[in-house]
Amino acid sequence: MTVEDVKARLRRYNALCRECRSLARQIRCRRRDMEGLRAVKTDALPGSRGNSLESAVERIDALERRYREKLMVRDAARLNVETLIASAEDETGRDILTLHYLDGIRFEDIPERLFISSATMWRRYDRAIREIARKNDSE
Repeated sequence: MTVEDVKARLRRYNALCRECRSLARQIRCRRRDMEGLRAVKTDALPGSRGNSLESAVERIDALERRYREKLMVRDAARLNVETLIASAEDETGRDILTLHYLDGIRFEDIPERLFISSATMWRRYDRAIREIARKNDSE
């Protein structure tokens, strides 16, 4: 596994987390929008596809199904990322990777949390990524 492969796996996990958060936001918004809808019987009207409340519920159900499926994929990817991060020997490097990729902390905020300089953080980050790539080279 190359350094770029490791970074790509970590970025894919972050993308899955963003997708899950986006779907959760969409569900909340749709539910809020649905509160104002009323059930109106429109079956007798030509060209109607049922009432708006019913179709809103169907859209929310579809979003919730996608959300649950995406959560399962994200949880499996998290286990993979945790295993990758654990293979780094440098404790500070592991902490940096954990804070950013698993806890969602921005790189800019990590040095302050770990009481290190920004330059040190990037050196430790690079070292940890290289260790992970070297240890997982057989993949």
